[in-house]
Amino acid sequence: MLGAGVFGVFGPVAAITGSLLPAAILLAGFVAYLNAGSISQLAAKVPRSGGAYAYARHYLNPTWGFLAGSSFLVGKIGSAAAIALTVSYHVVPGREVPVALGAVAVMTIINIAGINRTAMGAKVLASITVVFLIVLVGAALLLPTASEPLSQGSVSSVPAGAAIVFFAFAGYARVATLGGELVNPRRAVPRAIAIALAVVLVIYLVLGLVLPAKLGSALAGSPTALGDLAAVAIPGFSASAVSVIVALACLGSLLALLTGMSRTAAVMAADGELPRVLNFQFKNKVPIVAELGVAALVALLVLSGSFLLTLGLSSFAVLTYYAVANLAAYRQPKTETRRSKWLNFVGLASCLLLALSVTVSGLLLGLAVISAMLFIRWALARRP
Repeated sequence: MLGAGVFGVFGPVAAITGSLLPAAILLAGFVAYLNAGSISQLAAKVPRSGGAYAYARHYLNPTWGFLAGSSFLVGKIGSAAAIALTVSYHVVPGREVPVALGAVAVMTIINIAGINRTAMGAKVLASITVVFLIVLVGAALLLPTASEPLSQGSVSSVPAGAAIVFFAFAGYARVATLGGELVNPRRAVPRAIAIALAVVLVIYLVLGLVLPAKLGSALAGSPTALGDLAAVAIPGFSASAVSVIVALACLGSLLALLTGMSRTAAVMAADGELPRVLNFQFKNKVPIVAELGVAALVALLVLSGSFLLTLGLSSFAVLTYYAVANLAAYRQPKTETRRSKWLNFVGLASCLLLALSVTVSGLLLGLAVISAMLFIRWALARRP
């Protein structure tokens, strides 16, 4: 969650919501909280890799499971491509595609080495990001308030802003896709999700208050909001240093994305929803074919070189994934959970609201790709 989103969403969201930027963060955080509750509720009873794909198959039917799994894969392939391109934009401007392809290749090799190395790599990269953000906010608090504040926002713009912010939140449920590789998933998955969501929500809210106060109108539309703040809050801190930190944070997100996608693809293959060769594993339980297949699809999308295309595709598909997760949680028997069903319903409605608030191009492309996958599945099922 502390990857490309935290460095890229605040400027575009400020341009949409103006002074209501904190409201968009709170709405996205509220939807994330509802989704996290549903994921934790399901993970406690279905300790299997695959996340909402496995939960939907268990409590709904295989078709709903396939919708969740395909939405996850489509959304996260889009996210991975967008993050890889973000790395290249900061590190080597002008050579975005080759550098992005290299980032995908390196992170795939780390994942193939095994989940323990993946977790250690994510810890190191996330720690660097958190330390940088703490230092940045501390220094920014000493700055005077901006002379030109952000424009007044409209309440009707908050859902559109929240849909963008949600991209920065997406990731808390990725732990659930690794349930089959954890020692005690019934306890570890809900706990990890709660801790991650709480920490990141606090960080985003602090940034959502500090950035408008210190940058004012200059924040609106800026693709490098945190870099702009660092330039004035930490004199002598070079732009190249910020770029390195951004790249490290993005690589942490990319590492987790590739891991979650390959595990979901492997579980779907084991269920016969995808070619079974994707479930082939090394002795360390790494689904090598799925890892390489996912990396190839991400690389193919990277070749488009379009950040907006990848981001729009990701937002719609990820929100669809969480909508199915909330529906599965709603259908879970009351005897298996003490969580109120109305929370699952509100989570489902909130996901649909934000999904319909994404850009038209992202909405149409997401619908087209997911519909095509469902049609192919239907056509294959009708073959003798």
